[in-house]
Amino acid sequence: MLQENIKGMKKYVILVLGLVASFHLAAQQLPLRSQFMMDYYLLNPAVAGSYDYIPVNLSVRQQWVGFDGAPASQAISSHAYIGNNVGMGAAFFNELAGPSRRTGFTVSLAYHLPLSKDFSKKLSFGLSPVFYQHSINTAMLTTDQESDPVIQNGFESKLSPDVNFGMMFSESDTYFVGVSAFNLLEIRTDLFQSMDGNENPIRRTFYLTGGYTYEINDQFDLQAAAHGQYQMNSPIQGEFALRGIYDKLIGIGVSYRYNDALAYMLSVDLGKLRIIYSYDMTMSDMKAYSLGSHEFHVTYRIPRNKKGGSAGGSSPMFF
Repeated sequence: MLQENIKGMKKYVILVLGLVASFHLAAQQLPLRSQFMMDYYLLNPAVAGSYDYIPVNLSVRQQWVGFDGAPASQAISSHAYIGNNVGMGAAFFNELAGPSRRTGFTVSLAYHLPLSKDFSKKLSFGLSPVFYQHSINTAMLTTDQESDPVIQNGFESKLSPDVNFGMMFSESDTYFVGVSAFNLLEIRTDLFQSMDGNENPIRRTFYLTGGYTYEINDQFDLQAAAHGQYQMNSPIQGEFALRGIYDKLIGIGVSYRYNDALAYMLSVDLGKLRIIYSYDMTMSDMKAYSLGSHEFHVTYRIPRNKKGGSAGGSSPMFF
């Protein structure tokens, strides 16, 4: 009888965690970012070293406020030009959704092929190994059997390696277009130890991102950016953002994520320091349970010694 109960509990736990993992790793394997245009490096390793400064970026996002177990993410990244048309970068991230957590880091190497004498136009390639640590917080799981052996002994953290690749064509301070592919190896992770048939694939994800900056006059700039995401076996996601900037100081923007949310952004640029806040107004069925999403982003720009050459002026979008 006890053995039958344990088997039944295993099926129940597998079902619950399967739903959670499916939600986190398939429907939203990589976290949503309304401020995607503020740190393109997180979307494409080819960006590494393409700026005339060294950016240090910190982003924090709390999705669907008021909904228990809602996704939350934090990331810190930086990249720099190191000479000979080469850039390097690194990022650390932490992502949560319900009882599941994914923590990891990535390093990148990019090569920038000049397409003009002044390096204002270039074609960039980037490769980025990435390492994920998957885990389940069993303390957040509730069962009808205290100290259930399946909960106590049935899970473990897994470290999974993978690879990201990207390409980007850009003209400094004007426009860019980039494509990238994440999780190329699709390493499978089994969080259930000895339970066969419960491998959790990390789905391959493709990004298409582009942006254009239009200088209206000496004081006003208008920036438009678009971002598409396709994850294997999941619907295509699309997002469009429009941002106005006054005197390179104050920015006001709005972005729309198809069938999901409308986000409002406010940014203040203090030279080396830039601070951005955005609020997502949920438009999907989640609006009945959520108070929207909040996102903060801070960038600190470190001046770069240009004696080793230039990777192409400013970033493609003044970022």
